[in-house]
Amino acid sequence: MEQITKSTRLIDRVQQRLVLAVWGRKVFVSFCISLGGYLAAMLFSRFSGYLTDWFSLPSLGAVVAGTLVLSFILFRKPDKEQAARLIDQKQKTKDLFLTVILLDESIGNYKPLVIQDAEQQAAKIQPAHVVPFVWAKRFSISCSAALVLFLLLEYTPQFDPFDQIQAAEVEQEKVKEFQNTKKATKARLAELKNKDNGENDAESKDVKLAVENLKSDFRKMVPGKKQKNAETLAAHQKSLGGQWRKRAEENMKNMMMKTDQAQKFGGMTKAEGMQKWSKELQEGSTQSLMKEMEELKDQLQRLQKETDPVKREKLKNEIQKKMKEMESFAREQTNSKAMAAALKRAMKQMQMAQSKGIPQEEALREAMQSMDLAKMELKEIAQSVKDLKKLEEALTVLSKAKKANDKSGLDGEACENCMTLEDYEDLYAQLMGDMQGEGTGGEGQGGGGKVDEDDTGDKGFKTEKSKSAITAGKVLLSFKTKGLSDRGEAQKDYKKLLVDLKQGMSEAIMQEQIPPGYHEGIKKYFNSLEKKTEENATDK
Repeated sequence: MEQITKSTRLIDRVQQRLVLAVWGRKVFVSFCISLGGYLAAMLFSRFSGYLTDWFSLPSLGAVVAGTLVLSFILFRKPDKEQAARLIDQKQKTKDLFLTVILLDESIGNYKPLVIQDAEQQAAKIQPAHVVPFVWAKRFSISCSAALVLFLLLEYTPQFDPFDQIQAAEVEQEKVKEFQNTKKATKARLAELKNKDNGENDAESKDVKLAVENLKSDFRKMVPGKKQKNAETLAAHQKSLGGQWRKRAEENMKNMMMKTDQAQKFGGMTKAEGMQKWSKELQEGSTQSLMKEMEELKDQLQRLQKETDPVKREKLKNEIQKKMKEMESFAREQTNSKAMAAALKRAMKQMQMAQSKGIPQEEALREAMQSMDLAKMELKEIAQSVKDLKKLEEALTVLSKAKKANDKSGLDGEACENCMTLEDYEDLYAQLMGDMQGEGTGGEGQGGGGKVDEDDTGDKGFKTEKSKSAITAGKVLLSFKTKGLSDRGEAQKDYKKLLVDLKQGMSEAIMQEQIPPGYHEGIKKYFNSLEKKTEENATDK
């Protein structure tokens, strides 16, 4: 075969070019098919609202991938016989080169003639003339089609005739909200776990420290330094009162300040359950509420395992009802926004178990996690109650200490055996009892008689009229006249004014959150006004 070297080389080179040409055509055809399929699907999505998540700018890679895969499927490699036939066809050599390919299978004496003729023709033929590469037109068509597809993808408006997009957006919002609830629960749990307060602590560390400082200063009181003692007690009163107001405002304002709470608890006809909860919380206990929360958590676990649709729906409604009632109690009765938020998240997470994009088991598991958070928030409420009661006790003892100091001063040595606030309260109550009745008789336990009055001499008294208003804008008389007024009318107005002032005083104590140490003195003042009014009316 050395005699047909030129012919063989020509056929091989033509075959190579033919392979590339055929591959190029298959790629172009595959690209047109892939692009047409993508365009049809994209337009269907834009006008129907389905499969909207599939068609974004990166999705154009599907056209490239489809072109490559389809071209491999369609491509068939041309053989030498096809190359020889193409040479004969293009150069009109009447099957000369095809005969060269088949010489090994042929018999006869004409082989040398064929080889000689083929070698002469092969020297004159250029492979590029046999298989020219015509790629510019196809390339320009492909680029233009790709540009049109890109513009359609970016600027074709999205329609939603079947509300598919709206439904998908709702599901996406649910998934996003679910992830946010998970983060919120996790962050709050970490915050509460980092607190140092133990579950059974009588009060928090800052309250305990304030009370201990107060008792320490009680033991430092000096009998002959009433003014210094008073300043020390006033500083403690300001500090303890500030802590009391802070806790009352943040956690227990409604439950601890209102005496007439709303009597409602879901669909209950009686308020025993809520009254029990409120009473226990006021005492710093969470036993009943904790029991209810544990039952809710057990029901969530049963819901997770239940397969019967009817039983599942019934159980879900029961859980939702209880959660809603407990959330309402936390929000309206305890004023605990944190506990109400945890219960509300648990309700939402349980409802999200129905969403397509959220695994049911994960949603119910997060709902149980939120219930655990609600239990921890409940412990925080109970701790706040304990702190409030301890602060109230400290303020009460402090008020008695101030009265005892005003009378005869305080002696810190008398407090050496006192360990608790109750001990200090008993001590100061005893001191106040011993001080009563040592003077001029009348009230108390003393035996003194009536003191004679001496009106002679200049006592330095100065007669003045108070310029303060005794009523909030009410005018008893709108004109001046001489003569006697009708008996009883001014007294009736005064009594009504006094009642209004007492009512306003009670509301002010609640709204302004006045610490307990001041309550007794304020009420005693207004009661004394009413008593004097009754005495004056009796004398007349």
